[in-house]
Amino acid sequence: MHTLQNCSGKRELVIAQLMMALLALVLASCGTSKDQAPATSATVTATTPLEAAVPGAQPASTNKSSTARAHTSSTGSSIPSAGLILSLMHQTNLMEIELGKMAREKAASSEVRAYADQLVQDHTNIDRMVVATAQESGIDLKNGPEAHQAVRHETAREKELERKLKSAQGADFDRLFLKETSADHEKLIRKLQQDRQNTSDEGVETLIEKVIPVLEQHRELAQILMKKEQA
Repeated sequence: MHTLQNCSGKRELVIAQLMMALLALVLASCGTSKDQAPATSATVTATTPLEAAVPGAQPASTNKSSTARAHTSSTGSSIPSAGLILSLMHQTNLMEIELGKMAREKAASSEVRAYADQLVQDHTNIDRMVVATAQESGIDLKNGPEAHQAVRHETAREKELERKLKSAQGADFDRLFLKETSADHEKLIRKLQQDRQNTSDEGVETLIEKVIPVLEQHRELAQILMKKEQA
């Protein structure tokens, strides 16, 4: 009898000890989870794709400054220099003068010939201003690397336009000339507007402000004559 009681008491003691040990393990496990939770949360916060995609949501200031530097670098590399702006304007003027001279000879309509003559005169005057601005800034429009880049760009376009216009005759020439002239001036106006915003050269900015109204007039006259030709 005493033996059974002793055995029963020992089992209860062992069970009690096991329960205490399990409780201690559970408490220790909970404590560890609580201690690790903030680190896990911080890791998720730093790498959340949504926050990375939304400006200002990234918690790390280093990432913001790196992004800003990359943006500034990218923007800076896309801004053309004063030399390149003037060189492209110069080559564009030369192209428009040559195309205008061709139209003075080939156009079927007297109004288109008069328009072509105005293009020659206006772009000749604009080019004088471009050359004067370049000289004031010490920019070589003939031999500098930017001048060579502008020549390559405009020469390819000019040859393509000349090929199209030389193969056209009569009213077809008039329509093609007006269409190409209108499109060219539209592109040139948009480019110069962007260059005016980007440039830090006051002389170039002033020149562009003088030139754009003349180009807008050329574009509008071409569109008016196109409508007459279609009618």
